[in-house]
Amino acid sequence: MIKVGMNLLLWSDDTHFDQHKWLLDFCKEVGFDGVEFNVGITNSFDECHKFGDYAAELGLGVTTVGVFNPEVCNPISPDKALRDAVYPEFKKYIDLTCALGGTLICGPLYQGLGYFTNQRPTEWEWKTSLEVMKPCFEYAGEKGITVAVEPLNRFESFLINTVDDGIRYVQEIGMDHGGLLVDTMHANIEELDIAAAFKKALPYTKHVHISENNRGIPGTGHACGKEVFDVYKNSDYDGYLTIEAFNLGAPSFVGALHLWRTFAPSDNDLAREGHDYIRRMLAS
Repeated sequence: MIKVGMNLLLWSDDTHFDQHKWLLDFCKEVGFDGVEFNVGITNSFDECHKFGDYAAELGLGVTTVGVFNPEVCNPISPDKALRDAVYPEFKKYIDLTCALGGTLICGPLYQGLGYFTNQRPTEWEWKTSLEVMKPCFEYAGEKGITVAVEPLNRFESFLINTVDDGIRYVQEIGMDHGGLLVDTMHANIEELDIAAAFKKALPYTKHVHISENNRGIPGTGHACGKEVFDVYKNSDYDGYLTIEAFNLGAPSFVGALHLWRTFAPSDNDLAREGHDYIRRMLAS
């Protein structure tokens, strides 16, 4: 059965249990099946255990997202010290995911976010990313965590931009618990036909982000129409369709992604309307 999730980055890029416990109550009340945490920023094990215990109490599933800060670690850096720093950083992400009771981590886990060389990716960068990330994937598998790598648009990464690139990467990783996260906003920029690309990705897809072309309310633009949902309704996919949206609540991501406008009357309205839209599309 397909599940509907909500990424908590809509409200905050640094969640704390005392301050944000109510978000889990709200997501449960709206009807979400799970919530998604950013373990790149929410990195206190104590906080994660609290959130995880409360999510389990409410019957909410948990997934996580992580990115690599290229100033801290980067699988394709020419600096060996930055490549060597990837494994401990990724291991921490997996351990935090476990503390949250999560089952899956997703994100552009093949290069540092926003790292560019001002030229096309090289074969050395491709092979080096695989070499650096294979032990990371192995550790995730030992902990029972699925890893879903995310093709990003050309303004955020350059190693993997398309579904075709992503399929090649996970095929070469060659692990059953490794697969793809596909995101409608990124595909809106990089794919000629979003639904056709997602159908091609289906055998490798572990997670889906429903994100409007402007990162606002799903269903108000052109990135996630009925044809996208039909891909999953007519398949045996039983993972999450998780909303990833922004409304100025996460300053570090708003700045990094250049999202200066308000996209909904309130964060809560965005989540509620997005949830209801996804449920309608799945039922139609």
